[in-house]
Amino acid sequence: MKLSLILSTVALLLSCGSAVAPEADIAVQPPVPTNTALQPLAPGATVVFYNVENLYDTQDDPTRDDNDFLPDGPMHWTEERLQTKYTNLGKAIALSGEKLPAMIGLAEVENATVVEGLARSEALIAAKYVVVHHESPDERGIDVALLVDPHHFNVLSSEALKVPLKNDLTRDILHAVLAGAADTFHVFVNHWPSRREGQEKSEPKRLAAANTLAQAMARIRTGLHVHVLVMGDFNDTPTDKSIQQGLSAGCDRKAPLVDLMCVDQPKGFGSHQYDGHWDYLDQFIVSQDMMPLVASAEALWTKRLLFKHPKFGLSPNKTYSGQNYKGGYSDHLPVVLRLK
Repeated sequence: MKLSLILSTVALLLSCGSAVAPEADIAVQPPVPTNTALQPLAPGATVVFYNVENLYDTQDDPTRDDNDFLPDGPMHWTEERLQTKYTNLGKAIALSGEKLPAMIGLAEVENATVVEGLARSEALIAAKYVVVHHESPDERGIDVALLVDPHHFNVLSSEALKVPLKNDLTRDILHAVLAGAADTFHVFVNHWPSRREGQEKSEPKRLAAANTLAQAMARIRTGLHVHVLVMGDFNDTPTDKSIQQGLSAGCDRKAPLVDLMCVDQPKGFGSHQYDGHWDYLDQFIVSQDMMPLVASAEALWTKRLLFKHPKFGLSPNKTYSGQNYKGGYSDHLPVVLRLK
């Protein structure tokens, strides 16, 4: 099938250990070497999305505001702490199923180097994940990325979709086209603008991100073997305006675009907790033609990733509380999509 994608600027091929240069508005990677003997996804195969909470390296990048996460910075971010973070995150992701995920979407990663470091962690290294990453213009220097199991998918292309904001910058949306043994997937990894400025100021920014994503999805012709899979930290819930109006994603299993995090979900659960209230800021959204492949989607609730806050009860066991190092995992829980 021919895909109509907006292609511009120089293509970058990511290789293990390589640095990634900043890109212009849209960037596309050339295909990675083709695996002609792809393994079909087995029943119970998983996809994971994880906001990994400030996964920075320990090197100063003068083009990014990473000063807090340096050995002599306020967080005292050392190589030892980074290695502990890799180990913890790898173990958390590996808890998602009997086998390692077929793909892993990530948010809050500084660069390709830390993504590769996570992929090489003891718990994940067996999958030999391919890294798909583009530098984004976010002022904090955090991006999204995708890890792809090359036994199940060939990465045909990827692009970084810029979200246009007035007098502000945010993370690009990553769009990767993956060819499996039987199906093609258009995968979008998101980390939309935060709520820090309050609803009135921040909601239009998330609506701008929703519009960028909606326009990209509109260029794709889905069908029996061509699917759209959207994942990310949207900083909104499945019932907020950016999701239901901006994306036209619904909670009905028969909707053209289905938000799985509001379909048959138990109350009181979520991927993120704020002041004792759990919400699904981290979500999976799929095209209707993908629904026959979906078994379930939920946050990974396990004692290892949680602790009991004295005021707010069960909370994600995060790396830092303020500037106090806790040595945990993340302030979000991973969300897991299980396939039939």
